[in-house]
Amino acid sequence: MSPLKSRHWEIASAALAALRGHDLSPVPQLFHVWFVYFADENPDIVRAIDLSRQENGTIDDKNLLDLYDRFILHRQTTEFLRQGMESFADVIEHSEQSIAAVTSELTVYHKVLDETDAVLRRDGKPLELLGAVARHTRRVQKTVSGLAGQLQTYHQQISHLQTELHKARQASFTDGLTRISNRLHFEQILTDLCVAVDSNSGSDSQPFCLMMIDLDQFKQINDRHGHRIGDEILVLIAGILKSGIKGKDTVARYGGDEFVILVPQTTLDEALFLAEDLGNRVRTRDIRAKPSGTSFGHMTISVGIAEYHGNEGGPSLIDRADNALYRAKQAGRDQHCIALPYDGGVPVS
Repeated sequence: MSPLKSRHWEIASAALAALRGHDLSPVPQLFHVWFVYFADENPDIVRAIDLSRQENGTIDDKNLLDLYDRFILHRQTTEFLRQGMESFADVIEHSEQSIAAVTSELTVYHKVLDETDAVLRRDGKPLELLGAVARHTRRVQKTVSGLAGQLQTYHQQISHLQTELHKARQASFTDGLTRISNRLHFEQILTDLCVAVDSNSGSDSQPFCLMMIDLDQFKQINDRHGHRIGDEILVLIAGILKSGIKGKDTVARYGGDEFVILVPQTTLDEALFLAEDLGNRVRTRDIRAKPSGTSFGHMTISVGIAEYHGNEGGPSLIDRADNALYRAKQAGRDQHCIALPYDGGVPVS
């Protein structure tokens, strides 16, 4: 076995041991993070894991999935886009070369026609000249035909690139477990909404709200029944939340058992109504395991709701909604709380 292959096996063994040692889900994303950690390939991942282990003695699925989204998936997507743009640049360059070749042939052809016209007018000897014209015509036809074939090939390559880039974009914005939007996508949409409101702060400005949602007592279910059941419940809850929104609303997995919902063009009263509806949908759903049909009873959610204020910024809105979520859980869970007002500088806590 080569030294490199041997080292990779050592790193893989260490990654698997870390998954077992920290009682983590054996999924590719978490294995990838540990592999990168033990390979010492990304200082940000090494620093984050070391800090978490020093402070807490361990690290959970949520922290590792966040690291995967931020430092691995995002980097892979960026690299794919870079390679795609390089391929696209090659296509453009080859197209320009082909067009230049046709232009050159047409220039010669135009010159031949001019000379032929002049000679015919002067000497009246058509046969030899018409033969030359025919030869150059065939050359131009062949060149143009070749260009048409090349352009068709380039068109197919560009279509393939567009398809692959779309798939990569969708993958980079989708949570691997629940198949709803991930934190990266949520943050991008939130930024766009903030910019739209901040740049149109007049009477026509459309309000939007953020809802931070946490599953009540989820850790106990995870500890009692294991991560596989916990993952099934996360997928089920994500589906319930997604079925309860509409239009341009976005539900995303923020991390672990925490979800967020962005509701554009929505007032605080309307967001409160939605929070109540989602709470009822989750509360009345019987949670069952897929293979066995075993019932795990009913679950509840706690919700923190904040309405955006112009020029507040996304991080402040998240902080206010998160503080409201904390108050909802402190008040007994299975309820929703409205965020305290934004004071124009630092969110009131």
